[in-house]
Amino acid sequence: FFFPADAAIMLIHRQLHRPGHGLQYACHAPSIRTVQARVSSVHNKCQEFRQPLQQTGRYAHHGRSTIKANSSSAGAVGGPIGDDGKAFTGNPFLRVVLPTALALLLCNMDRICLSVAIIPMSAEFGWPASLQGVIQSAFLWGYMATQLLGGALADKYGGKRVLAAGMLWFSLASALLPAALSEPVVAAGLTIPAVIAARCAVGLGEGVALPSMNNLVANFIPKEAKAKGLGMCFSGFHTGNLAGLILSPLLLVTFGWRALFYIFGLVGLPLLAMWLAVVPDRPPASGSSSAAQAAGSTASAAAAAAKPATSVWTLMSKPATWAIIIVNIVNHFGYFIYLNWMPSYFVKALGFDLRSSSFMALLPWIVMALGSSLSGMLADSLVARGVNVTTVRKAVQTVAFLVPAVALLALSQPGLSPQVAVGLMTAALGTTSLGQAGFVANMSDIAPRQSGQMFGLCNTFGSLSGIVGVTAVGYIVEATHSFSAVFQLTASLYVIGTIVWLLLATGERVFD
Repeated sequence: FFFPADAAIMLIHRQLHRPGHGLQYACHAPSIRTVQARVSSVHNKCQEFRQPLQQTGRYAHHGRSTIKANSSSAGAVGGPIGDDGKAFTGNPFLRVVLPTALALLLCNMDRICLSVAIIPMSAEFGWPASLQGVIQSAFLWGYMATQLLGGALADKYGGKRVLAAGMLWFSLASALLPAALSEPVVAAGLTIPAVIAARCAVGLGEGVALPSMNNLVANFIPKEAKAKGLGMCFSGFHTGNLAGLILSPLLLVTFGWRALFYIFGLVGLPLLAMWLAVVPDRPPASGSSSAAQAAGSTASAAAAAAKPATSVWTLMSKPATWAIIIVNIVNHFGYFIYLNWMPSYFVKALGFDLRSSSFMALLPWIVMALGSSLSGMLADSLVARGVNVTTVRKAVQTVAFLVPAVALLALSQPGLSPQVAVGLMTAALGTTSLGQAGFVANMSDIAPRQSGQMFGLCNTFGSLSGIVGVTAVGYIVEATHSFSAVFQLTASLYVIGTIVWLLLATGERVFD
């Protein structure tokens, strides 16, 4: 159907009039004019058939012929075509989700190690709790700065490339942090600005990670398995907290806090090599598609990808976007308090030593890692059974906020035993992981084509909330010598976030 019309005419005419076929076709062989008219009619029909495919970018024109350029589907049978021209035919969970989970694991190892190292570092340099809060929040300054940029770049160039660049950046920045507290810097009296700048640099690299993850999941994982893919990625993300809390005190006690940053930073180099070798690239831009198409996607999805980029202001014009933004603000306020202050809480409020504090902090993160995967499987199962997507997202997110609210209110009461306190913290932090199948999955529900940009936008607000929360905790604890007010404030925000979510959220597609 895609031969030039004139070549087709000559081939058919020669076939019908070749020697040896005279007896059979002598009375029936059409003239070349008749053949030409018939082929022209077929050619016109082919043009009508080919037109919608050309508009979606599935086929590209070269001269008078048309050749297949991109496949708009992924999966085991011919998926997205990489920049090397070869179709991605592997299992997307092995080649996309698993490597992404490992990359996010490293992200959180490099992020959480300071929450352990800050205890001996503050003792060495005489940092009060308020200054500790400022130093720990510095990571979020850089992290917030690259959320929108990371999402836009991931949607344009593909999550693989953007996350690879981020991985190299934050690994090197983490390894260089001890230089910010070297003797020449201390002698110059620049320790505070130097360590803040160093942690900000780590945040700049890690800020592109989650938008890139969202782009990869949206583009390579089928819609019916999207929550499961996100859950597995976030399991790796939360497992990084476990690995960091297990390894940090051991390395710190054995080699000192400086070696901790060297080792965690250098681990990124072999992981980066694996990432570049295993993860598939996005399709080339020749088909006017801005990102690889998800497994099982249709021509209509490819047509949507060919549309011009959506502005941030357009995204922010819809109530569904603000539902995600507000829930993200609340989620990150609590999450970064847990992440940065939990070891200090166990030391100061519960009387654990450094090693015991780190190991006791493991249990909430274990539950959170398991909850991330289970929540995705649960949500996908409910959707597969015919439960409305909006109902699933609202129900899961409601549980993810109200259970932690109750646990934190109980945790704020005086006189709790360490065992009860750890149990309540585990319930609070572990249950929030259900939000991966709630507000996080909802980003690609309402804006599948803008998944990276949407994640970057919402996470920018969330990161700002984290900065405020982490910094405020230092001042609150220094003023009250207690974490009770912190827990009560966070519980109140969870309730407010739930109300907003129930009123504004939707599981339907909002942006083309």
